[in-house]
Amino acid sequence: MKLSTRIASTLALTAVASSAAVADTFQAAVTVLDTLAIAENTAVDFGTVTSTDGTCIMATGGALSGTNGCTGTATPGAFTITGSDVTVDLTVTAGAAVDGVTFAPAIDGSSSPTLSGGTTSVAVIGQLTLASATAGAKSIDFDLTANYQ
Repeated sequence: MKLSTRIASTLALTAVASSAAVADTFQAAVTVLDTLAIAENTAVDFGTVTSTDGTCIMATGGALSGTNGCTGTATPGAFTITGSDVTVDLTVTAGAAVDGVTFAPAIDGSSSPTLSGGTTSVAVIGQLTLASATAGAKSIDFDLTANYQ
């Protein structure tokens, strides 16, 4: 009799455990954003400076000032960022010096603009540092990066 009581108890527990299981269907949400793109409309151009060691700073609108005789107005870089209508984080990173000239780029304005109608405009200015610079035309790399927030 004891064996049949144990079997009946085990069967009863198994029935309770089986009826406690539940399943349901759920959804995974995702928002797909357009791929970001950057187009250069106008290159950063400091114009002509002397090879004297020092700095040349480009301010908003291209106004120049510095310690090595750079004056006048230069051309800020103009870029268009395209993508989805959300906020992006912008960063600029300096490249390597070229023949004694270093460029430290900077975003002119907000580094977290919101795209409107799928676009936003960005200006890049910055500072040149000349240290034993050689004469001649220079092309100094820098990176402009846009990431969705």
